[in-house]
Amino acid sequence: MTRHPQAWPGTPTSLADYLHKQRIHPCVQAASTDELLRTLARSLHAAGTISVPHTLARAARTRLTQGSKGFHGIALLPTRSRTVNTPAAAFARIPPALAWQGDDRHPIHDVFLLVAPRTPKNTGYVQAYSTLARHTAHAGFRRMLAAARTTDELYELFRLIR
Repeated sequence: MTRHPQAWPGTPTSLADYLHKQRIHPCVQAASTDELLRTLARSLHAAGTISVPHTLARAARTRLTQGSKGFHGIALLPTRSRTVNTPAAAFARIPPALAWQGDDRHPIHDVFLLVAPRTPKNTGYVQAYSTLARHTAHAGFRRMLAAARTTDELYELFRLIR
């Protein structure tokens, strides 16, 4: 089982605390959005953070169709589900053929799946996820994200998000 930090007031939490290297996919191979979501869900399942990957993939698909499609080429898909054992995240850089149009009409190329239980025991992940959302609004962060090509480079960038 993956261990996650407990959030105490005033304690900085890094996105990397929830987004481990095994769940970073810098060149995901998927033929459809559904396959992409299944790939991300399976990586969360392999880490022990979720119990039923197909249920989480369905919940993420619903989130994508009913919520924001993304901005600045980045989609943040926060999903709460009964299948989530502990807060976690997964990342994928998708090929241009798989990209969809964001709410700002920019094609999406980076996807963060941010998951949490329906009734979380701690809320440290909220700080990490909201900080990620603020970072994606800044052009400098988006340039660094686009320049990061490997799992290690992406992980080091995610460690800076506090």
